Amino acid sequence: MAGLLVTGILVGQAAYAGHEAPFYPSFYPQEIRIETLDRTAAAAGWPRTRVHAYVGDDVFAGGPVAADAIAVNSLRSYLVLTFDAAASSSAQTRCAAAGRILGALAPGGTSYVPHPYPVTPYHADYLEQFDLARRARAQYSAQSGAAPAGHALRLRAIGRLAETLVPVGWKANAGEGDATLEEIDIDQLGDPAVPSPGGWLAPPWTKQGWFQAHLLYAGHAHGTTAAAAAETAYRRLVTGAYRGAAERIDLERALVTTLVAGCERVVLGYTLRREYFSAEYSKGVENVGYDSQAGLLAAIFPRTVKLKDFPWNGWLRLGVASTPRAAWNPIGGLGDEFGRLLWLAVSDPALLPAPYGGSWIANRVRISAEATPGSVTVPGDAVRPEAGSGLLRRVGAGITAQQRLRYSAVTSAFHDGTQTDFADLIYPYIFAARWGGERPDDGSSFDPGVARSMAPLGRWLAGFKLIGVTTESRNFGDDLQFHYRVPVVDVYLNHRSSDPWEAAAVAPPWSTLPWELIVLMEEAVKRGIAAFSEGEAKRRGIPWLDLVRDRATGLRLAALVEEFGRLGYRPAALTELVSVEEAQRRWQALGAFHARYGHFLETNGPYRLESWSSDGVVLQVFRDASYPEGVGSFDGYAIPLRAYAATIQDRGDRLEIRADVERISRYQRSYEIERVALGTARGDANDHDQPECRYIIVAPNGKVSRTGAGRFGSDGRFAVPLGALRGPGVYTIAIALFVDGNSVNPEVKIVEHRVAGAPVTASGQRPDQGVPSPYR
Repeated sequence: MAGLLVTGILVGQAAYAGHEAPFYPSFYPQEIRIETLDRTAAAAGWPRTRVHAYVGDDVFAGGPVAADAIAVNSLRSYLVLTFDAAASSSAQTRCAAAGRILGALAPGGTSYVPHPYPVTPYHADYLEQFDLARRARAQYSAQSGAAPAGHALRLRAIGRLAETLVPVGWKANAGEGDATLEEIDIDQLGDPAVPSPGGWLAPPWTKQGWFQAHLLYAGHAHGTTAAAAAETAYRRLVTGAYRGAAERIDLERALVTTLVAGCERVVLGYTLRREYFSAEYSKGVENVGYDSQAGLLAAIFPRTVKLKDFPWNGWLRLGVASTPRAAWNPIGGLGDEFGRLLWLAVSDPALLPAPYGGSWIANRVRISAEATPGSVTVPGDAVRPEAGSGLLRRVGAGITAQQRLRYSAVTSAFHDGTQTDFADLIYPYIFAARWGGERPDDGSSFDPGVARSMAPLGRWLAGFKLIGVTTESRNFGDDLQFHYRVPVVDVYLNHRSSDPWEAAAVAPPWSTLPWELIVLMEEAVKRGIAAFSEGEAKRRGIPWLDLVRDRATGLRLAALVEEFGRLGYRPAALTELVSVEEAQRRWQALGAFHARYGHFLETNGPYRLESWSSDGVVLQVFRDASYPEGVGSFDGYAIPLRAYAATIQDRGDRLEIRADVERISRYQRSYEIERVALGTARGDANDHDQPECRYIIVAPNGKVSRTGAGRFGSDGRFAVPLGALRGPGVYTIAIALFVDGNSVNPEVKIVEHRVAGAPVTASGQRPDQGVPSPYR
């Protein structure tokens, strides 16, 4: 175990003179105030800027929108039709009925968008599914005016949206009818996201359309054969059992096609969440980043937003419609809207969800370009935590993994002044091994929700090894330098992904919590002081663990901290990594933090919880010199831009695409987005100037032949190579251009390219037209 020992993963230091600094650790607002606020009150207070943004709901719903209010749209829910088991005898009958229902829904007045396919323009894999979505739209549209077969359908409408859209003559009472029409929030799909010590909130592909379709159609696939086929495709996708991007996309397409084919359940459309922020000239905010599916309830938002009157300071006020309901603990709580917003501001995960895509972006860890897909040998001195105990055991000789990722974790100070070290980085692995298994006999070391959250790590992690510790420096001149200690860790995975960032998000070596705080929560649960989750709290008859608002629990936790400080306690899994003296310093610092601030919600994130009430919190910025991200670090994500294929020419061996791109034209405190032609490459151009041209080529038999990115030439055109296409027939090519990874609502162009050798018959039909496609 000597290879695991580390002596110093300590500080980021800064030295500077008294002049204006070009680097400010942490992000723009110096204070964030979050309060529960009724929508009517928020709208009435908008002219006085009572809140700068209203999170989670349309503050102006049903009323006039303030002139200085700017909306951001994000995917909110699906509108879903589910047939009763005995309502029809065949898939054809159900699909035809769904088409008639789609055509009969009342128009207008809502954020509902008709779209009879589960992968929407707000999913990053929309390009890969675009032709299938277009085909579904055409098929259902053809049925919309058809006469009904048999009796007219009667629908049970559940929820306000369904009640609004279903014509009166189609509505049935609760105990009657042939089918149910309801709105299903994307947040309701699957198990609730349970925060973990490592920041793993959900599976790394959670924003992908194919994954959400699998959750949405669970239990509604037609027949045992189809259900088995869909499950096989799903398992291959989540374990990386494919040979490249084209085969992966084939599996995604086959999965969704299989799920929708039987029409037991049919997605008829989706709705958008509309949230507003104030852009008032002086008192408003700007530089607002948001997420394509979470909207303003996203980690990117507090990392970009800034007040117009304060370049790198100011007091940000946020309104939330719902009151805090969940307990404030970062393992089995903080799951409601208020708690999630609080946690997004005070925590600092290793990676952030790509705001306008389906992958991930770096935050506190980087992954090396040397990340190696395919089978790799795990070094014998790598370790893996033992299930149940969490003890670190050597992997031993002869073990292979499917993927190796090299992480560089940029460390910093926790809010109590202690420094992140290797024990903090890897303790989430230990926690997962201890809490992710089966229920033990006494039940005190098990929580079903936490176990489900930890399960992906248990399946994926093959082992990890500390490679060394390096130093990153930022030099703004002789009198202003920042230095950060960066441990480098190799992580070996039992599965893989064609997207290394997606694989990296499964379980990076990182924690936004100090190890002693995780241990404190574990001990509280094992000793019956409180439970991680609401369900376990009810089952055991004990409080739901709250690190802030439950004073009685806080006093009991403080007594434990004092006891552990005297003993220098550390769990058995850390005895070779943490000395008794270091453990004593950690517990003493945690106790001092609680004594000063009155709570235990301590992190190494950009904001610290300063004060709270029954319906609000105040967060203070953590401008510690060791914090590696600074004002402006994520500005590139504040205004998502788009690109368009202006012209496409088929040259036989290639497609040539000329592009238009959006550019920002700024004037004082406002800006406009202009669409301009993309010129030739410039030597001084940066990455933001040039879009990426993505394409997918579908062969005549419906299989994906190729996918990739078009090459940008010196003539200012993108080229998509076609010369290597094999087999005669008509190939369908879907093309879209993305700027800085923004794949939201793209303009997708379809080109049909014919490879010679497919003769036309006397009936005018090519032979390939009669071949059944797996996607029809």
